[in-house]
Amino acid sequence: MKRTTPFKEPDAFEKDLIEFSNKHRMMLAEHSKRISDYFEMTCYNLIVRYYEKLGYNLSVQNLKGGKFKYKCSPKGLLGNFSYFKAEKTDDSGHSEEFFVFHNVTVQSAFDDLVFTTPDIVVSKTKEPSITTDYYSTKLKLSFISKNDLITFCEVKHYTPFPELMLNFMGTVHELMPDCTEDIVAHPASNHIAPSLLMSGTFGKSTKRIKESLEGRYYVNFIDNLFEDTSIRDFLNNSQLSKLASLGKKRENPPAKPKSSSVPVLF
Repeated sequence: MKRTTPFKEPDAFEKDLIEFSNKHRMMLAEHSKRISDYFEMTCYNLIVRYYEKLGYNLSVQNLKGGKFKYKCSPKGLLGNFSYFKAEKTDDSGHSEEFFVFHNVTVQSAFDDLVFTTPDIVVSKTKEPSITTDYYSTKLKLSFISKNDLITFCEVKHYTPFPELMLNFMGTVHELMPDCTEDIVAHPASNHIAPSLLMSGTFGKSTKRIKESLEGRYYVNFIDNLFEDTSIRDFLNNSQLSKLASLGKKRENPPAKPKSSSVPVLF
């Protein structure tokens, strides 16, 4: 695989975003010019396309002034930004509906007063909960409750490094602890497992960490997403089937190293 560094021209990102918006017949609202925001929006679109590849019908929701408004910051009420609705009816007539949000605050699985804001959130509901007890002022916080969270992704405009990957596992444990254990059953699911999407490419040591964590938990670590070929590979049907979902770990986990092997240093 071609190694990439986390640099890409803004024009290339704008081209990708325009193509995506044309496909969904939507106009884009003004957005940040920061490369990290471009990358985040591109990855949000990638998750939308992931669900399209699985046969879901994706439709744009909550346009602002006739334009799709990305949420490029943790700040702001969810109702002020656009999102996608996904729906599908299977052969038995069972209907499924969920929503894909950008930069949405989520409630901890353990403590109702603890929150964090993943970059991409898949939710059972389009109606966020509201609290005025989060900030020191009475400013409102809109969030997805722990009971409505389906899955999430973090997007990082970095080359993978150990602390980044292990910090992500802390977020997985706080929001979706079932993905870090096999005590409970994991029924079949189309939903992507919690995933860390990165612009740079794994090195030897970080690839070992990726393989170790994916072999133990229901997570994905995906690198090199600045490369068009990597995005095409991600959306390839054969590759999609290998990704970890909420119902299975990533395919082909590495064999456990022998005691004499070089240890994985975190």
